Amino acid sequence: MNLFLTSNIGGIKKVDGKKIADLFSNENNFLDELKNSLKDYKKFVLVASNPHGIEQNSFYLELDKEALNMSGLYFDEYVVLDDRNKNKVEETLKDASLIFLCGGDTYVQNMFFNEIDLKKYISNIDASIVGISAGSINSADVVFNSPEKKEDLEHPCILSGLSLTNLNIEPHFELNNTNEIQVNAIMEESYNRVIYGIPDGSYIKNNKFFGRCYKVFEGKIEEA
Repeated sequence: MNLFLTSNIGGIKKVDGKKIADLFSNENNFLDELKNSLKDYKKFVLVASNPHGIEQNSFYLELDKEALNMSGLYFDEYVVLDDRNKNKVEETLKDASLIFLCGGDTYVQNMFFNEIDLKKYISNIDASIVGISAGSINSADVVFNSPEKKEDLEHPCILSGLSLTNLNIEPHFELNNTNEIQVNAIMEESYNRVIYGIPDGSYIKNNKFFGRCYKVFEGKIEEA
């Protein structure tokens, strides 16, 4: 297994307010590293963040398919995992070459992952797995989901994840973050665990850092 923990990998852009496919980013050699990690091109699986958004999930699958093709990646099969096939997780993941764990609402995604026991089926898969934002957060064993607004405080910040990594990721990380709720939560939790801040364009592949990454621990921030 090759695991990528990312914030934003491109593949989608907005034109006149409409989302369309775009090349995946090669910032810090991301696309090159992704291509080199693939063992074959049998199946691409997009694991949804919101399992109930069937129409939206199908839309994003088509965008990802087009973006992958534009980026020189062609698979025999393209599949989305959501409510439609949540009772066939093992079958859906079988022969997967590349798996995207979507970005979106981290808590909603976490509930879906645990509902379908994704941890059980994904742990020993011989594939490249790309966590995107929320997907990176939920890849951890013990997940820290930093709240971004007051409503988020209604949900627990500590969740059970996929155990693909022991790293806790804070995606879209900015040193000048002005969101007091989120900053305070991150700083408080940093006394319990190390949190790695990943700015857009940076990523971690198999515990190796590519681009600028930050280590937040015991209330201090330093470059990792």
